[in-house]
Amino acid sequence: MNSREPKQEKEQAIHSNWWRRPIEALFPDKTFDGQFQNPGTKQVFDFDDLVMVDSDPFGFIEKNIVYYPPGDERELYTIFIPGLGQTEATSSKRSRRYAERLLTGIANLNNGSYLKQNPILTKINPFLDWIDATIHRLGLSGSPLIENCARLILYGINHNQVINFAADSHGTILLGRGLHAAKQKFIQSHTLTLNFKERRHWEERWEELSHQFINVFAFGNGYQAWVKGPKYIMVFINGDPLASKIGINPKKAQQLKRNDIQFLVFEAIFESGDFEAHNMMYTIELLRQSFIKNNLQVGDFVSLYEALSKGTFKLITAAEAKSETFPWPKDMEEYTWGSKQEINANN
Repeated sequence: MNSREPKQEKEQAIHSNWWRRPIEALFPDKTFDGQFQNPGTKQVFDFDDLVMVDSDPFGFIEKNIVYYPPGDERELYTIFIPGLGQTEATSSKRSRRYAERLLTGIANLNNGSYLKQNPILTKINPFLDWIDATIHRLGLSGSPLIENCARLILYGINHNQVINFAADSHGTILLGRGLHAAKQKFIQSHTLTLNFKERRHWEERWEELSHQFINVFAFGNGYQAWVKGPKYIMVFINGDPLASKIGINPKKAQQLKRNDIQFLVFEAIFESGDFEAHNMMYTIELLRQSFIKNNLQVGDFVSLYEALSKGTFKLITAAEAKSETFPWPKDMEEYTWGSKQEINANN
């Protein structure tokens, strides 16, 4: 397969369960739910029948699925779960941007969209993704992505391999639920349900192992019940309505005594209520500029986490983001949701 491969051929590369076929017939992009894709070549890989059956799934991912930006030393990659309202082609474009601006490898674990080129219900179709996200947020619906995240997490823990996750918006909800499912499966595989003493022991063991092997980078987080254990960094811009109201923010984390969660909360650069604050393409630029401000190599996430733990990492301010010292890319409009957006920094 190559980057110009017709979408029909991509769909044929996926072996869907029979019970998903009706929804995939109505909404073709749902075929890619929970499936891997190389954002560079756009080639898709069946999660069950190609990746997880390999003798070294993580090695297969690193060799075949990860897109590395030009000049990258290929020392680090993340498995990325996109937000809602993006076809697999759009999420690949945005993932390439992520990789190139933060100098890291990236492999997409797709979050299929209900978007269609020629929707049957023109007025309703754009809202189907939002309805789906709400149902997932309430924990009332499953997704192949949740189960596949759990399987990757358990594989990493059971084989002493580090796994880096990044997620955006709706993707954070699916990842959060995947982590919860992985924790439950891990404990249940070691003890009986009613053996509370043993369950407590294996819960503590989960926290130790997941802290050692699981790293999570969440943009515009829309989830709150993150399981204890993994190393978390939550990133958002002030004014992002989802991250500040629906997700977990520093105030909520303090109330819940979640000192294990680190935050990168940038000053508002958009007028109040502007949903562009939720656009991860702006957040990664602020993060890139903050790496530079702290004299850290762009993409050095290990040093970033250490600096956050010590409280020494300095975020770029809204005034600096507006200045010529840290210029925005000339093609930023291509990644802006609203037309002719203007950044209004609040000093």
